[in-house]
Amino acid sequence: MNDPKLQMPLRKGDPLPAQRLRGADGGDWDFYDFGASYPLESVRWEFEPTEDESGRMRIEGSLDGRTWLPWTAEVSGAGAVRSPIRYVRIAGAAEREPAFLAGTGLAAEPADEWTQLFHRREGWSGSDGIYSIPLNGVEAPGRAASSRTLFLFGDTFVGSVDRQTDERVGYAMINNSMALLDGDLPDPARISFRWGERDGKPAGAILPATPLARSHEGTYYWLQDGTSVGGKFHCFPLIVGPNPDGPEGFEFTVHGVAMVSAPMGEDGPELARQEQADTPLYFRSANGHTTYFGAAILPLTEEAGVPNPDGYVYIYGLQQNGGTKLVVARVPAGELERTDRWTFWNGSAWTGRKEECEPVAPETSTELSVTPLSGGWLDGKFALVFQQGGIHGNRVAASIGESPVGPFGPAIPLFYCSEPEAGNGIYTYNAKAHPHLSRPGELLASYNVNTTSWEAHRLHGGIYRPRFIRIRQIV
Repeated sequence: MNDPKLQMPLRKGDPLPAQRLRGADGGDWDFYDFGASYPLESVRWEFEPTEDESGRMRIEGSLDGRTWLPWTAEVSGAGAVRSPIRYVRIAGAAEREPAFLAGTGLAAEPADEWTQLFHRREGWSGSDGIYSIPLNGVEAPGRAASSRTLFLFGDTFVGSVDRQTDERVGYAMINNSMALLDGDLPDPARISFRWGERDGKPAGAILPATPLARSHEGTYYWLQDGTSVGGKFHCFPLIVGPNPDGPEGFEFTVHGVAMVSAPMGEDGPELARQEQADTPLYFRSANGHTTYFGAAILPLTEEAGVPNPDGYVYIYGLQQNGGTKLVVARVPAGELERTDRWTFWNGSAWTGRKEECEPVAPETSTELSVTPLSGGWLDGKFALVFQQGGIHGNRVAASIGESPVGPFGPAIPLFYCSEPEAGNGIYTYNAKAHPHLSRPGELLASYNVNTTSWEAHRLHGGIYRPRFIRIRQIV
């Protein structure tokens, strides 16, 4: 009854592709793996257990195979939505073989073809960040087949990775890079990578040139999110400098936020014509917390092809307020470069005083996405996709909001990131969605994998790559 080759469930009541984990050391428990995360509606048997057997039976579910919670067929409220799980364990079922049926909720499945697209061994050979920007500005799912996508990356390895040993050889690390993909398919033949050069050596694709950046020694850019609005590229990079007193892997400090703008051509931003400026977007808020903007951008415009456009570009920021909290600014699309025209959400209204901004979500990560949704039980709502637990988190999560400013509800853990189990100082972080590369009804999302150990980077060239999943509704 549990055929792992079953098709992925599309709607409530569809069978889940469970595989029994033979030899799992669980005592009285039988373990099952769905291979992805799904909402579980019911458990059925070919021969239903007796009332006495049902009374002795225990069923538990888990997202990670470690933390288990009791599962019950009873949920409260009409149209109740179930949290996704990947693993089920059952005790007291005798020799009965169960079948598992999907419920209403969110599913998260590996998108291995996208993960493999960025597993390269020559030239660009590993990075984090990975924001995606449609060159034509159309953000709606299912609209990228005839367009091109610009990817923005953070710290990047340029060099070779040995195919036999997976060891890095002849490499350099730069602080940002880009890639250009033709169409909406993860085809290695249709993607090209680019970075800069300085003194004959690899350098970041965009180098700091603002007065603030030049006033500090050794600065570089981490690009944050970007957008294409009205035929122009914009991004809001962090101005970063060295901090040798930081812990291994975190020897940096942030000085501010810049703005980089350039005409968007057929081959991406025309960086030879770029303009850079310092901004007032890194500051201490009225409640005393460090706040900055540019972590995510949502163009809610007709050009973007999104539902219910209002003509504004929403720029999301972070506030370090007992954790990483989400704050929001917006500006009419035609005035994006005018930071003096930006307004900030203060919890009840828009204000020109950035210091009054208030969080709209209790939890997020330092990179994230906010996406309008269409169809299903989430029609008309907005999905905040992020890494739960920040850089120490190992779950991709989503919070659902009623508008671009929320309020966003409790985090829904969607997918367990297992990479840290390998040790070597590995951690996962900064999940986000890529809506225009998604199929209709789905959200393609990525998360970053890194290590605090430079030796692990050198010996294991496969660590430092983005991983991809698909998030979708089951109705």
